[in-house]
Amino acid sequence: MERSSIILILAFSVAIVVISLLIGLWAKRKANTAQAFFGGTGMFGPVAVGLASMSGIASAFAVVGVPGIIYSTGNAMTFWMLSGAAFAMSYLILGKKVRAIAEIAPISSLGDICDLRFNNNRWIKGVMSLVICLGCISYLAAQISAGSTMFSHLLGFPPIVTGLIIFGILTIYTAISGEVGGILTQAFQGFIMVLSSIAMLIAFVSITGGFGNILKAVGSISEVANADGSVVKKLGPDFLNAWGIMPKNISLTWMLIPILGCVGQPQVLTRIYAVKDPRDLPKAGIVTAISHTIVGFVAVTTAYGALYLVATGKVAPFVKGDLAFYVFSDYAGVTIQLLGYAAVLAAAMSSASMFLTSTSTLLSKDLPSALGISINPKKQINISRTFMVVLGLVSIVVSIYSSEMVAILGTFGWGTLVSGTFPVFIIGLLWERANEKGVLTGMIVSFILNVLSLAKFKWPGGLPAYVSITAISVALTIFVSLLTRKQQLSENMREVIRL
Repeated sequence: MERSSIILILAFSVAIVVISLLIGLWAKRKANTAQAFFGGTGMFGPVAVGLASMSGIASAFAVVGVPGIIYSTGNAMTFWMLSGAAFAMSYLILGKKVRAIAEIAPISSLGDICDLRFNNNRWIKGVMSLVICLGCISYLAAQISAGSTMFSHLLGFPPIVTGLIIFGILTIYTAISGEVGGILTQAFQGFIMVLSSIAMLIAFVSITGGFGNILKAVGSISEVANADGSVVKKLGPDFLNAWGIMPKNISLTWMLIPILGCVGQPQVLTRIYAVKDPRDLPKAGIVTAISHTIVGFVAVTTAYGALYLVATGKVAPFVKGDLAFYVFSDYAGVTIQLLGYAAVLAAAMSSASMFLTSTSTLLSKDLPSALGISINPKKQINISRTFMVVLGLVSIVVSIYSSEMVAILGTFGWGTLVSGTFPVFIIGLLWERANEKGVLTGMIVSFILNVLSLAKFKWPGGLPAYVSITAISVALTIFVSLLTRKQQLSENMREVIRL
């Protein structure tokens, strides 16, 4: 890459980091209560909430990882972009219920919803906090690793240096402004992602001429090699069928889990109660769905753009799939380079700040409450800020020096959040019969099995571990709830579930 291009990318990236810092500092004056600091509850319009929710889900994994999976394994991961519709589904399924809870009681965290639904059951709240913490920390480290590696590659600095600069600044402004600053900076970063994506879509059409040319180029040859034959890329018509070259059961998982799993993600649940006016929920869902579809489509088109460039001999084949996004951006010219790298930075920063606030809230507010420890709200905020700084620094170091573990935890994070939120928030808010014993059983089993999966326990059937864990935890929640006494609910909570 030319030095002038590197300077431009660096300058634009610095501008994004500085603007995010300024937004975070400005938001500090709004984070003057525990409810605002921890939840940003009822404070934002649908556009800010929609963009923040999208940027939290469309992480660096989506922007860089999805193109890499399509480049490496074929067409199946293309269906991931349909998860844009999952946001609308999330708001239809849970939107009114979660937002209504904020009307019947002051809430600022997922633990508060858990208390109201399950009669302040400390065990459920404690196990839920631990399971979600596992997933959030995994995702946090994965985002830091992605951003740090990209800029260390550009600048030649050690990853620890770029990680401390970029994500150190992020940790500072997030600790100062809490969830208020988190939502506002994530909305700004989501806006950058959408603008960059639109420009990249135009470049995709200009370079390839559309999917017809791509299908013809990729499907007409079985393989392509580089000049010395050291790298051979398999292509051909089978590469483009519905399943790609992965086993069909794995491909089906890639199609369904990102869509279904989106419903229970903290990025969605916590943003629902941040909407100021309950009547704006449909608008927030539409903003999230449209913006995510744009970013999701770019993830798909950059993968096929890279395949087209390789199939037509315009660039040499490469082994590491994660390079697909960068290969296409570099070929498209300096403007697309500028915007493409900015999109990766924005995706990494937005997701990192979201998981940083979620984890610190769970550790400083929800978990102590579950243990029976009462903390003054103002002191809670200071404890949360301390946790953010410590978690930020530890995650930076771990993500840089344990890259293999972070790669494992990146996938582990999404599945853990799915299996950890479904019993409490999906089953609990959709089914009045779900009771404390059933949900607690599902949560404990989910926690144990997720920890076991870190030990590379091999699950039968060849599916990713989190698919089996989610199915088992949901099944146990329903089964035990049916076998035990029905839980008594307040009239307000009964009406919430019936919405």
